Amino acid sequence: MRRGCISLGEIKCDECQRLIPYPERYLAVDERDGVEDEEGDTKRYCIECCLKKGYAQYKTEKGEQILTFLESGISEHD
Repeated sequence: MRRGCISLGEIKCDECQRLIPYPERYLAVDERDGVEDEEGDTKRYCIECCLKKGYAQYKTEKGEQILTFLESGISEHD
């Protein structure tokens, strides 16, 4: 499961080891062997690493560019 979070300044990216400063966003995702898995361990990734790994993407909505951690193909509104 993907969880978008806001750093309190004490979080380190598990990929690049960069300290994620307050109030920057980061993603907490359960992974096993580098693959998203609900039974896996929680990994925390900064925005740059999320974009590289494909966990985040920028979308244009109402003329504004927004960052989303939602998976492609999942409807945001049911």
